[in-house]
Amino acid sequence: MASTKRLHYLDWLRVLAFGLLFLFHSWRPFDHLPWHIKNEEQSVVFDLLTFFTHGWRMHLIFLVSGAGTWFAMRSRKGKFITDRVKRLLIPFLFGILIIIPPQRFYEWVMFRDFEGGYLDFLMIYPSQQLGDTMGSSVLLWFGHLGTHLWYLPFLFVMTIISIPIFRKIQKGKIKFTWLKRILSTRLGVFVLVIPMIVCRFLLKPIFQGYTDWADFFVYIWPFIYGFMFVADKEFIDIIKRKTLLLLNVGVLSSAIFIYLGSSNAQMVQVFLEPELSWIHLGVTINAMFIALSWILFFLAFFARSMNFNHSILVPANISILPIYILHQTLIIVFGYYIVQYDHNIFIKFLIIALTAIPTSVLLYQLIRTNNVTRFLFGLKPLVKVPKQEKLAPVYKER
Repeated sequence: MASTKRLHYLDWLRVLAFGLLFLFHSWRPFDHLPWHIKNEEQSVVFDLLTFFTHGWRMHLIFLVSGAGTWFAMRSRKGKFITDRVKRLLIPFLFGILIIIPPQRFYEWVMFRDFEGGYLDFLMIYPSQQLGDTMGSSVLLWFGHLGTHLWYLPFLFVMTIISIPIFRKIQKGKIKFTWLKRILSTRLGVFVLVIPMIVCRFLLKPIFQGYTDWADFFVYIWPFIYGFMFVADKEFIDIIKRKTLLLLNVGVLSSAIFIYLGSSNAQMVQVFLEPELSWIHLGVTINAMFIALSWILFFLAFFARSMNFNHSILVPANISILPIYILHQTLIIVFGYYIVQYDHNIFIKFLIIALTAIPTSVLLYQLIRTNNVTRFLFGLKPLVKVPKQEKLAPVYKER
């Protein structure tokens, strides 16, 4: 049965998942893969970091999002869907209009030789964006219009289509006795990777674009698992017993992926734009073992070692969504100028991370003080606390 206590380790895991995402985007100007801005010099060190973390970072975020959905459905009940619209879709639409255009402006300046000012850019940007074609996939529009904010509508769509099964899980109508019995066996935990392998193997050759339907149906499984694991704590107990196994498989599968990707450019192409083949099957199996092993290892490790509260934990969790919305734009704006200086690339990376991320935190401190900005960034409104005796009323976050 699900615990009614606060699971602090999930809060810490959420902070880790998004904190890694912020660092990930801070070093993207310095790897050899395409991104919004690029430093003239790139390093294989950042290539290795990108290859390693990209295999599981978003899977981890969707895992903790699934766990968070369980708590949200329990607390919001009849207002749950309205709450998801406010928390996910409003910030996404606001981001498209206000947060994302500066990213595209500096991208155009760097790669399209755009010579006008920002206002000149804004006059042509909407028609340019809407004039592009994403084919028949609505999901690609999420990334095209929202860049890093694609996660928000992805999560909303996942949530809506998962509600029927989630409600049955909440009501105890779906029993997982058979699944827990399998997971308890020596290697049984890896049965969870099977639907991820099937989805990627069958769909990726058809929907090759990043954040298209293939990625959606791969990411939805960690999302569902996160909900299941919180709904029945026996899952967590089982996974905790597999901590060392998950770490070993994660290290081995990542080492294979990095070795093949760094020694054979064809393997990277097969991973990104595959065709149905035995090579694609092998790459897919390896990639999905990376994803499942690492996210379950972090879940197990945090459940064993990080289930404690701290004064920083609540404010950190509340601030994650606004900082997530802001961080990439600030990284690109600051990074555009920083990469042009003649410094060591590792110093540049630190400068970007130590300017963009703290600036995001400072802007959050302004956002949190006003209910209008709180609404636009997906935060709950400040609650007025009734005045006591002669004290003036105060407001607090909830």
